[in-house]
Amino acid sequence: MEKVKVAILGSGNIGTDLMIKIIRNSQQLEMSVMVGIDPDSDGLARAKRMGCATTHKGLGGLVEMPEWEITITGRS
Repeated sequence: MEKVKVAILGSGNIGTDLMIKIIRNSQQLEMSVMVGIDPDSDGLARAKRMGCATTHKGLGGLVEMPEWEITITGRS
């Protein structure tokens, strides 16, 4: 079964935690893109180190990226 590529909106603690859980545990989801608005955020830096595509341009940046199928909001 092919995994579904996920984009997470929000590069803070919630989004970063969700990204790690998907990478480590998911059999159905593949982490693809981390979306944030602060180019210097720790979450975006960590996502890059873990091999994920990133954008700091919010939703506008996400729609320019072709490598995702669903989005999950990692915000409270």
